[in-house]
Amino acid sequence: MVNTVLKGDLAEISWGMETGISVDGDGSATGFGYAPHASLPNTSVITLGATSPYVTGTDLELPDNSLVGCILRFSGTTTGGLSVDYYATTRRTYYITANDTTNRTINIQPALIADALANAPATDTFTIDSIKCPTFDVDMTDAAQKVKSDQFFGLLNSFSLPEPVVDVRKQHIVGMGRDVNVLTSGKETLSGGSMALNAHTLRWMKYALGGHTAKSQGEFVNVASGNTLTAYGSMLNNKDASAVYAVQKYGASTTDTLSALSGTTATGATGLTGNALLGAKTASGSSTTIVALTTNWILSHENAYVSGGIFKLLNAAGSPLYGSYGALSSLNMTGCAEIDSGVLVRGLAAGVAVYLLADIGEDLAVGATRIKVGATIRAKFTVGEYVQIIDKDKITIPGADATLPEINKHEIRRIIAVAGSYIYIEQPLFFAHLRASCGIERIAYATDDKNGSPHIDATTKALSFGIEHTLFGHTTLPTFMIEQSFRQSDATPGSEQMLRLYNGCKVASGSLEADTEGELKLSLDFEAGRHYTDTDGVFTPHRMFENTANSIVNRKASGICIDGEKPYLFQNMSIEVFGVPVLRGTSFNIGVNNTNTARWYIRGYEGGSADGDQVQNGGTQFAMDITEAQREYTFNFSAIIEDDRLWEELRTRRHHNNTNDIVIRLNKPGSGATRQSAVITVEDYTITKADHQIPDDKGAVQVEVELMVRHLKITETSPYFIL
Repeated sequence: MVNTVLKGDLAEISWGMETGISVDGDGSATGFGYAPHASLPNTSVITLGATSPYVTGTDLELPDNSLVGCILRFSGTTTGGLSVDYYATTRRTYYITANDTTNRTINIQPALIADALANAPATDTFTIDSIKCPTFDVDMTDAAQKVKSDQFFGLLNSFSLPEPVVDVRKQHIVGMGRDVNVLTSGKETLSGGSMALNAHTLRWMKYALGGHTAKSQGEFVNVASGNTLTAYGSMLNNKDASAVYAVQKYGASTTDTLSALSGTTATGATGLTGNALLGAKTASGSSTTIVALTTNWILSHENAYVSGGIFKLLNAAGSPLYGSYGALSSLNMTGCAEIDSGVLVRGLAAGVAVYLLADIGEDLAVGATRIKVGATIRAKFTVGEYVQIIDKDKITIPGADATLPEINKHEIRRIIAVAGSYIYIEQPLFFAHLRASCGIERIAYATDDKNGSPHIDATTKALSFGIEHTLFGHTTLPTFMIEQSFRQSDATPGSEQMLRLYNGCKVASGSLEADTEGELKLSLDFEAGRHYTDTDGVFTPHRMFENTANSIVNRKASGICIDGEKPYLFQNMSIEVFGVPVLRGTSFNIGVNNTNTARWYIRGYEGGSADGDQVQNGGTQFAMDITEAQREYTFNFSAIIEDDRLWEELRTRRHHNNTNDIVIRLNKPGSGATRQSAVITVEDYTITKADHQIPDDKGAVQVEVELMVRHLKITETSPYFIL
């Protein structure tokens, strides 16, 4: 008999990042227009035109009403028109009450002051905040709607959705007996979400801590036999020209001199094969000036910024190094400084290949979701590739050192659209980037390690081109979305399907725990800001191993790199506490509590509600935001003891500030330093409890230790560009 019930074995869950939207006017209907709503006096309607990156053909590439509850702002430099609604001068914000895929419209409340029918000029932009805003998917159609929620949760042991609880208000009316006379439904609370998994990566700690930088080894050419370059041809910012280039093999000192580039032809590349760095060839430099050999920097690169930027080279052993420059002038690159140690010594020598990273076109603000790269560089990017920002500037992160620790503001993002002079990225940037301080590279996954793609060797488990991720406590927490679906059969999407999106999710608390039972375990509690239901049956759900992570490249993009999906195990961990190894540790637990609070606000909804609405009441019944408060860390461990050291730590109330950090090292099987690994550092701590009880079984004395800590930092080398 055919199954007719929704079953757990056919349930699917995936998740994705939340990304805001930026749309420019162009003075005509192809940009965006605005008008009063036909029947709702306090509502305005925005209509997106054909030039928007969020429109394909006639469709808005976001599911019907998936933007309900999001916040929208206007900006620009025009006098008149929308200038009376600019956020910078008026502080006017709007929340979205509807969006229509077919008609490309977005309804907002309250009404615009500039509410007469008009098209926005080219100097005007509207921006939708990322919170609750699903990342759009360029492959969506009106008939097959979807969002980019293609990420693998991990090796889940258990999972609970933040199911809604409706606050029903009851009214006892005087003179109408003892029973409740009136029931009214109020706010909905979306708490109670939780997950427990065996950690094959520490990616979820990004959403518990908030701060994240990422750095890969960047892009490389891949040289085939003869003069041919495979895959992408030359690198993003290499320019086809007759010029003096140098190419050095990755991981070796082998070099060639080239006389010209043309597509996939590199004239003169006969002495090496495989991954290599291709750049201008240097003459001998001096001090902080790197000199190009006979051909100036501009001729050999597409859009190098003359007033500052980033360059890349390989050391004598073939490992990549990054540095910064202050100016370009014909053959001279002046004001050079190190980002990675050793770059100047190498760059001042003759015959070195030096590659200039592409220019970002304009300064980038915190929260930016697009990068202005110009039409030439934009045309070299493809949706699904990634952009790496290398930044010479640093930010201060929480720490206990006398001089607060700093870290470079490197970031990696996936490309979700390309249009005009912009590439559009998944998830807002965490940091601001100055044009003269940074540069960008194009990176992408491949089935192997070509062009710098992360890859794990099937035999040795060695990780090639691993990504360095650093996680730390940050001011705000990024939000994420969850896609969950039930079905009756293996058919995709299936005639009987229940599909829901949970948006605006934030981690309330999390913990990492390991013991001698096996895997490193990660647990998270989270809440959501809105739920969305596919009431029209037009959603194409993500089936992780059917239509999502269904190839080697797609598996990497979803966070399931082959041979990288296995968890960290207890036998590959070590712990140092109070400056010495804990040789007989039996378990440890690190906890993070963000003290989140969901907040509702007084805001009316102008419009009718129907049972078929994907989001009821314009989303006004949901919390508009979830705010973080004080963050607290805890660290507990158990150990079999052989001396009184732990008791002395407690008895003397020693406070370890700037000294004796707690360090937990995790490794996966692999080949030396190239394997997947992580280091968890706990700083500035004091023991609050250390029980030395007499064991009832007359066996070894086991001590349970609790510590209060101030700071936590995690570094991980993994095969994933993004977390």
